[in-house]
Parts: sequence; C-alpha cells; structure tokens
Amino acid sequence: MIQDILPSRLHNHWQPRTPLPESYIMCFRDGKLLASLKDGELRFPKFHESRRDAVYLFSVDDAAFFLCDADETGDFQFYEMRELRDRCAGKYLYAAFTAYHLQLWYAENRYCGICRGDMLHDGKESALVCQSCGHKIYPRINPAVIVGVVSKGRILITRYRRGYAHNALVAGFTEIGETLEETVAREVMEETGLRVRNIRYYKSQPWGMAQDILMGYFCEADGSDEIKMDDSELKSAVWCRPDEIELQPQQHSLTNEMMMLFRDTNGHLPPEYNPVTPDAAPRKTRICFTRHGETTMNVADHISGVTDCDLTANGIAQAEQLADICAQHPEISVIICSPLKRAQKTAAIIAEKIRVPVVTDERLREWNYGSYEDQPRGETPVFQAAKREFGVRMPDGGESLLQLAHRVYSCIDDIRRKYAGETVLCVCHGGVCRVAETYFKDMSTDAFSHFFMGNCELRQYEI
Repeated sequence: MIQDILPSRLHNHWQPRTPLPESYIMCFRDGKLLASLKDGELRFPKFHESRRDAVYLFSVDDAAFFLCDADETGDFQFYEMRELRDRCAGKYLYAAFTAYHLQLWYAENRYCGICRGDMLHDGKESALVCQSCGHKIYPRINPAVIVGVVSKGRILITRYRRGYAHNALVAGFTEIGETLEETVAREVMEETGLRVRNIRYYKSQPWGMAQDILMGYFCEADGSDEIKMDDSELKSAVWCRPDEIELQPQQHSLTNEMMMLFRDTNGHLPPEYNPVTPDAAPRKTRICFTRHGETTMNVADHISGVTDCDLTANGIAQAEQLADICAQHPEISVIICSPLKRAQKTAAIIAEKIRVPVVTDERLREWNYGSYEDQPRGETPVFQAAKREFGVRMPDGGESLLQLAHRVYSCIDDIRRKYAGETVLCVCHGGVCRVAETYFKDMSTDAFSHFFMGNCELRQYEI
C-alpha cells in the first residue's frame, strides 16, 4: 500500500525546524503539485530553489519536507495528484499525498470558525491557533471504510458511477454517531441492497486524496445475495470468483490489496479476516407465506382471482401490522411477491419497514378462475365445487387445480435451491397459500377444501 515504504519511514510529529538549502519543498496550486517526473521517478524542488517562507510538514528518513511557494522551472511543473498516483509509487508518492492532505488543512483553515480571527501555526504541535480567541484545531481526518463482501466463494466487485474508473469495493465515509461496523452495514445496504454479518477488520490506510483514514473490513452477505444496485453511486456491482478478479493498475491502495488477497487465497481468507465460518452447522431454510391485505373485492365478496383490485384502508392497516411483526424477524432476507397489485402493495409496505428487496415471481399470482372472475361469490354456488375438481379447468380460459399446483410447487422448489439456509417471505393469495400448505403438509381433500388463509395471516414452514 502507499504507506508501506520500509525500510524508509515517515516521521509526522511536528518539530520547530528551519529549512536547509537541500530540504524538499511541496508547492501546490489549484490542487496540483510542483514536481519532476521522469521514468516513474518522482522528485521535488529544494528550498534553495525558492527561498520563500516555509512551514515544516514532516520528514521521510532524514529528508525534511516543507510547505512553500515556488514557480515552474527546469524539469519541475505542476501535476494533478491523480496523475502522480497513476504514474508513481514509493516513499515520495506517499510524501506527496501526505503533504497534499496537510496543505488542504492549512488552506481551509486560514480564519477562525468562531471569531474569524487569523489562524497561525501553534509552534508546539501540529495545530492551528486563533490569534484572537485562542481556538485551536488539529488536522482534519475523515474516517471511511472499504468493504470486501463475500458470499459462496465470491467477492463483490464494484465500479463507481463517476471518478475512479477501475474495479473497487464498496466504500463510504462514517457519519456522525456511527460506529465503523455500522458504516460497513449501511454502505453495503445503500449501494447494493445487501445485508451483511460477521464483520472482520483487516487493515487501515492513510489516504490524503480525500483527507481520510481508510479502514478495511471483510464481511459475509447475510441472507439473499441478490444485488440491488444504487445506480446513482455505482455503474456496476457483480459477484466475482477469485479467478475473475481484475485488479487495479496501481498496487498502492488498500482496495487493491484486499482484492489481491481474496484472489491469491482463492477465496480462503486467513482465519483472522475470514467472515465465513466453514464448520458452522447449515442453517435451515424457512419459507413464510402470507396473503395480501383486505381488498375492495374482498369487501364486496366478489371472486377476485387474477382480476386486479386495490387494498382498502383496512387492508393497508393490516399490511402495516404485518410489517411490524416481520420487523421482529431480521432473518427475513427477501420478499418473493405475486405480480398482482394487491400483493405488490402489501409487499411494498413490509419491505419499506424491514428494508429487504422484493422479487416478483409470476408463479405466485392467484388462481385464474376464468369466467368466475369478478362474480359475486354468494351467487356462484358451483364455484366452490369447481375448486375441488383437481384436473378440470375453470371455465372459459381458467386454470385447473393441477395447473395451479404445478406452478406453485415449481416456485417453491426454486426458492429452496436459490435461498437455501435463508428465511424468505412469500406475499401472495389465498388459493396459492392453500396449495403451498399441501407442499409442506399432507392434507385430505376435505381439509384442503376447508383451508382458509386470512388477510395478512402469516404461516411459516421449515425445511
């Protein structure tokens, strides 16, 4: 990484030093640094080439660095910091970024934020002191996290929407009142829609580009590993196997080192960093089924089937109550939902509460009742009898119970494979819930006929 300059060493404690003719000066203008760059070798002007007021910054080994103004001359010209990052390495690049961090602090704190007095160097430590009120400030350091999310032998690789164009990991700054571990969980959720667990600290890195201290973590996707990317922040987010990882062109970032470690260990991180417990007992798969909230057709006692209808105010309240119940079960990792809007609305209310993704599956739509659709239930006495005819289709293009069971069973089979070891909530309809009951439990024809699922009732099955 950029700070790994052994056997050289950065001495960052402040000293009351006067520049010597051979001392290095760091001159910045409009965010650019005055330097010479030939064949990847980075050099800086020396104090005898400027002879202007200078402020001591730090030393690398026995070489002292000062903040000082100077002009372009000879081989020295102003370079963008990103260009230096892309073309250089070694102790002088580290010195350049550390100096950049400090000069930003000086430039942003010329005046006191309390009384507007002049801020001058303390003279005893790395601090600025107001000459009017005595207010003291220290160099600003922004804590941020770099997160390697792993799942099933893969790592989550991202690319930013703007700025850095190469592969990266999820990253973000810590907010007020937030622990670093909370930052990890929040940033991953905001950028990719994933929940994480088993957060393991890796390493830290000072990074002057954004005046930050980066802290690297590895963690494991908790529950579903389906990515729901924030496309305002990212342009891509994909799971990669170790052999699919494309490293950054520069070798000095914490992000690149973490990707390299995952690649070179073939996804088997050292135990102290590995968020996956290989000998843990496999978790059981839990599939929960619920019926949507009360609808206008429920109130009118009409047969709804695949006919779309809206939730009533009471149906919305039922969905909100169910959301509160689901919030007590953080193990729910995903909601699988019927495409019909009464189920979609119910699922949306729950998802907003528990912050999990919603996946629509056509196979969870209600039974197609053909010409019985939207008919008054009490005026259709043959409807109940028709529902018990296993292999006979509902009239005029409807489905048979056999067809309904085929698609619902197929959906449950896929959920078991894709979400093994997770807890999944299926938001659907009464007819679908009745068939789902037969998937998990033996039922007589009579029991099947009398099965009833109330609005927003919740049933859980464990496999």
